[in-house]
Amino acid sequence: MTPPNWQNVQSLPVADIEIEERLRIASDTAVASIVSSIQEVGSILQPLLVRRVKTGYRLMDGLHRLTAAKQVGLEEVPVKVSDCTNDQAIRIEVDANVAGAPLSALDMAVFLAAHKELYERENPETKRAFKANQARRGDCTDIMSVQSFASNAAEVFGKGERQIFRLISVGEKLSREEITLLRKAPKKVQFKDLEHIAKCGEPEDRSAICMALGTGEAKSAKEVLDRKKAAGAQVQSTTGQQVSKLKDAYSRAKKAARKEFVRLHCDELIELIHEIAFEEDKAAEVVPFTSTREAGQ
Repeated sequence: MTPPNWQNVQSLPVADIEIEERLRIASDTAVASIVSSIQEVGSILQPLLVRRVKTGYRLMDGLHRLTAAKQVGLEEVPVKVSDCTNDQAIRIEVDANVAGAPLSALDMAVFLAAHKELYERENPETKRAFKANQARRGDCTDIMSVQSFASNAAEVFGKGERQIFRLISVGEKLSREEITLLRKAPKKVQFKDLEHIAKCGEPEDRSAICMALGTGEAKSAKEVLDRKKAAGAQVQSTTGQQVSKLKDAYSRAKKAARKEFVRLHCDELIELIHEIAFEEDKAAEVVPFTSTREAGQ
């Protein structure tokens, strides 16, 4: 990725800085700390990073500082302006947050997954090679694309690489709605909760955990899963589990990815379609009924 061009430090009116949907939301504790600092020194010392867009300026890094500035009534804030692309803006947000203030386990999962997605967009040949070898390796994460962030995450959380890769898996699986639910949870989502979510074979289990934690109906992911087992929930067959995984992956994939999958497996899919059609035709065959009376005539 070509480095973005930065203009000299300047200031912008707080009202002129747009905030679009972001990977991380502002922490009340962090904002309160910055508000206290602003009240002591009278201003924000570290410039916010913004990008120039058609409608004005959009925030890339500095959500806590901008939120604090609004709370204390600052009219302007120091900024550094760039004419970067959308992908560069995402990379700046990811890098600034992962290398900066400590992240929650959920935020780390979201950022690591975003970094992996960016890497694969920038290096499509790596993604194709990885996909071709994925089944043979039994791996779900391109280690080369997340090595630096994974190392930082492992150090922050005191975990091993395998556990960090589970975080990435969670970040890729969770929908925006599920992430929002987890962020609203009365009890902070723990690393262990995300590990349970990563191991969920069924999308329904994942959704149930997010809903229960988000509404406060459960204190942990394990509690949700234990309740399902205690209630006598049926254990899905291996075939059923695999079908659910395939359906989940297909529903989340973009049309281009679906077309590529069909192209790669076209012959096998056609053969399976023929098998299904044959089985259905065979099941639909009508066996003539001959009564005993007719047979004796």
